[in-house]
Formats: sequence, structure tokens, C-alpha cells
Amino acid sequence: MARRVSIKDVAKAAGVSWKTVSNVVNDRPVVRPETRERVERAISELGYVPNTIGRELRGGPTHTIALVLPELSNPYFAQLAQMLHVAAKERGYTVSVELSLGRGEVERAHVRGRISRPVDAVVISPEALDPVEIRDRGDGPPLVLLGEHLLSAEGVTHVAVDNVEASADVVRHLVERGYRRPVFLGGESEQRSAGTDRLAGFRAACRASGIASDPERIAHVGAWDMAEGRRAVLDLVQRGVAFDAISAANDQLAIGALAGLRESGLDVPGDVGVVGWDDTPGARHAHPALSSIAPDLDDLIAATLDAAIGPGGSEGPGGSGPCGPGEGAPGGGEHVVPYRLVARESSAGPRR
Repeated sequence: MARRVSIKDVAKAAGVSWKTVSNVVNDRPVVRPETRERVERAISELGYVPNTIGRELRGGPTHTIALVLPELSNPYFAQLAQMLHVAAKERGYTVSVELSLGRGEVERAHVRGRISRPVDAVVISPEALDPVEIRDRGDGPPLVLLGEHLLSAEGVTHVAVDNVEASADVVRHLVERGYRRPVFLGGESEQRSAGTDRLAGFRAACRASGIASDPERIAHVGAWDMAEGRRAVLDLVQRGVAFDAISAANDQLAIGALAGLRESGLDVPGDVGVVGWDDTPGARHAHPALSSIAPDLDDLIAATLDAAIGPGGSEGPGGSGPCGPGEGAPGGGEHVVPYRLVARESSAGPRR
């Protein structure tokens, strides 16, 4: 049986160190193009296959980050996954995407590190986790929470927009444009989440603007998708709820609302103003173009990677490799992502 080609065999054939071969194999941007070409040629000629499983079993860094998302059908999560993949690769890391589909057992397994392949950090947008499960997660890998504000725990960083203030900005924007009877589209359970924070901001801004708090103006939905946005608006119209503006918890709900308003013979923005959230590509191409809260995704991605693996990442300039709390990454806390309200035609103002 032929001997397995080792990383040292490749290094000798290419005239470089084994660490340089490792950098090429892991696609780290720290190798000169001519050196990379020489190493890749040696890998091809020798038929070298990297033994990543052996490295993981030895307990060394995997240079892999687990990204756990509830779904990819939402364009926001799809965009987030792609941006994190690109930015992590620049730091010498790969991203393994796992879909939880709202299942608590999947989320719990990742935050506790009970998964089939070791990772250096877990980035998760949780839907089913309880705050106690974050606090009592044991010796799991470094953890970064996206979006949902759960109980802080040692070594856990929360990265998100200020949902309360941003939602209040939506109401202020609608009132400034002349709308007086807004509804909130996206009410959900009482467990604290991005949705409940956005509803809290909506209510606070309505009170500050002298708008009566009417339970009928909170449209509850079963999911944050276009079908539920359309259904909720048709239900509001059928029940005769008086409204002239919609603050939607995300763009998918808002785009569905636009469809429901069209079916009901209501003009946007003349009869009803609409504002969404996330500023996904669909918002710009909706009819009419949808106003939306736009998180600074570049800031979000950079803060997430800094918290997960430390500034600089792997063996690039200034990098120190994977790190947990106390080893270069922030030891928990909250990073507030900047945002702006992008005003488009959908909230231009009611008919005079």
C-alpha cells in the first residue's frame, strides 16, 4: 500500500515550509501569488489530500465558523450568509452554514458545541433558545448572537441594531410625512425578541406622537413572510380597521402588505404609507419602491468576526488565530450596529 502524501512532502517539493502549504490549502491571503502557484502545482503533481479530520481530532484550530440561521428563504439571511462567507475567507476562515428552521434542538447543540465537527466559533440568529440555555451552555465554543437580545453570559457577544429606537424612527418618519393612523405588522409572542423590541418602539413612538394605542392596530402574524403580510392586510381591511400607514417588522411582510393593499384597491403611498425593515434587494425593486430600515451590514459582519475570532483573524497581518474570551476576542457584551432609514416612494405622503 502506497504511503500517504504528507504536507511535508508537498513543502519539500515546492521548496517552502509546511506552514506555507497550510496557508495555501486553507486559502489564506498571506501567500505571494508565485508561491501559491508553486505549492498548488506540487499538490496537484503529488496528489496531496489535506487531512483536516486528523487536525480536528488533535484539537487544533479548524479555521471554521458555524453560522446557524433560521432559514435562507428570507433574503436578509441569504445576504448575511454570503457577506460573512466572503469576509471570513479574507481572514483565513471558512463558514459552515446550518439551518435551524426554528428547531430548539439544533440551536442548543451548536451553542453547547455538541456537533459532529469541531468549529472555532458559533454565530447564531436564535429563534427557540431560552436565556437560561445561553447562560448555562457549559464550555461551548465562542458564541456570537445576532439579532435576538437574550440574557448576556460570559464570553457571549450580542450584535444587533437598536430595534426599539429604529422602530420608533419609522413611526416618526411616517408622522412627519403626514400619516396619522399607523399599524404595526409583525406582532408575535411575548418572549423578548427582535419583533417584540420593534413593537415596543412602535408603541413608544405612537404615545410620544399623541397617537392612541389601539390593539386593533397590532397585526399579529404566524411568520415573517410575504404570504403573511398579504393575509394580515386583507384581514385589517375586512375588519374595517382604520389605518393609513404600516410599519412592518421586515421587508418580506412589507412586500406582502403591498400586494394586499393593491388587491384592496388602496393606493401606496396615497392611501397607505408602508415602511419595511432590512433594506433587502426586493425593497428597491418593489412597486412602489419600499422605504426600509437599512442596518450597516459591513459593520455587523466586522463586529461579528471580531467577536468570534478576534481582530485580524487567522495568520494574516495582526492576526493571532482563533481565540476565546480573554485571548483577543471581546469577552461578551453588546455591539450596536448603526442603521439608517432609507426613504423611498412607499412612504412619500398621503393624498392631500
